[in-house]
Amino acid sequence: MAVSFIGGEPGRSDLPLMVVDLGYSARRPSCGLMHEGLSRPESLMFGECISAVRRRIEETGDGILVLEGVLSTYHDDRGNPDIRGSFEKRMGWYYGPGAVTLAAARQFLGELQKRAQVEATIYLVEAFLSFKRRHRSHCEDALTIFRHFREAPVQELRPGCVPILPDIHGVPPVRSFVRWVGGE
Repeated sequence: MAVSFIGGEPGRSDLPLMVVDLGYSARRPSCGLMHEGLSRPESLMFGECISAVRRRIEETGDGILVLEGVLSTYHDDRGNPDIRGSFEKRMGWYYGPGAVTLAAARQFLGELQKRAQVEATIYLVEAFLSFKRRHRSHCEDALTIFRHFREAPVQELRPGCVPILPDIHGVPPVRSFVRWVGGE
């Protein structure tokens, strides 16, 4: 049994939606989780969040998993990292918070694939939630992404972007939630 990751959105809208605002802390809850089975978002440690997502996939099967974390990269012709599209502006995936969420997303998805004991297709979507006017909790961000997922605009990616793991089939789309957090 295995979880298959598809970078893209499904052709149907009836699949369950699950959102994780990724944090990467060894000592405190740093992930926000929201899905249809919760009345409000949960704040979880990184490893607990992987387990909670695994359980949810085992309950529901196929679904959409939205991560607020880098799910694709871009390198120029010389092999240097560069932004994936104009939406990144001063917030490139390869430095600062972007690099941390890249590491977190790789670990999260790799562990999720190892632990899941069900055959399911999971459609991966990246949530871009930057340029915030105030500090927001991971739970607040997870709820914002969950509430506005269907209306958030899909960002244009540069040709040549690749998924962060070879087991992701296709490049996950990036949806921007900047307008709901007071960003630019």
